[in-house]
Amino acid sequence: MEITEEQRRRAEANRLAALEKRKRYAEAAAATAFPTSGASTFPAYDTAAAAEWRLAKCPRIAPPARQLPFVPLPPRPSPPPLPPTPPQPPVGFQVVLEVCGPDEFWVAVVPVEGRAYPGEAECLGAVQDCLAAASVVQYSATQSLSQSAHLRPVFKLVDYGVVLKCLKKLPGASVQEIPSSTKRIIQNIPRYHVQKWASDEEVHELLKKLPQQIKDALLPFQLEGVMFGLRRRGRCLIADEMGLGKTLQVGI
Repeated sequence: MEITEEQRRRAEANRLAALEKRKRYAEAAAATAFPTSGASTFPAYDTAAAAEWRLAKCPRIAPPARQLPFVPLPPRPSPPPLPPTPPQPPVGFQVVLEVCGPDEFWVAVVPVEGRAYPGEAECLGAVQDCLAAASVVQYSATQSLSQSAHLRPVFKLVDYGVVLKCLKKLPGASVQEIPSSTKRIIQNIPRYHVQKWASDEEVHELLKKLPQQIKDALLPFQLEGVMFGLRRRGRCLIADEMGLGKTLQVGI
């Protein structure tokens, strides 16, 4: 089929019009994307038409949260068992009987290995309560003993059997007796008769017998020492330091 000249002219006009329209749309889109300070040269409908050609940016749709599988927690381990409490040692002490004089002995208390020691004061109190029912006489320690010995009860050796029998009944206490060899030695010691001390009159009579030169040579402390020895009939110990005149005192 042949195309007439009129049809060819119309087709060319449509093609040019389409090109012109496409060009205007492209310029309108560029002006919208990059606006300038000057007034737009395109009519209002061109801008609206160019807006139809823009692609709308769709918001990104976040993917759905991934559901993690439920994992139960492992069971909590039970705490280790506490170590067993060691048993408390029983309360106990040892009663020691010791000779403290020619005819006396005292009672001392000491701790025992493997036993809980309640203390010296409490142990001595238990000993005294145990001996309270016995018909024995308790004596106080002498002043020459140590300070700790003042708390120890002292008894006569004639009451040793009664005291020992009572102490063996004391609960929680073991008794350390006086060695038999020590008791035999004490029994064999001769009992010396203790002389009575001289009176002041006897001392002055003895001093009158001393030569006057010796009495004048004595210093006051030396004269006092001589009188002390005469009052005890010579049974004394002079323990002054060197150079204080002990030789003169002994010679008298």
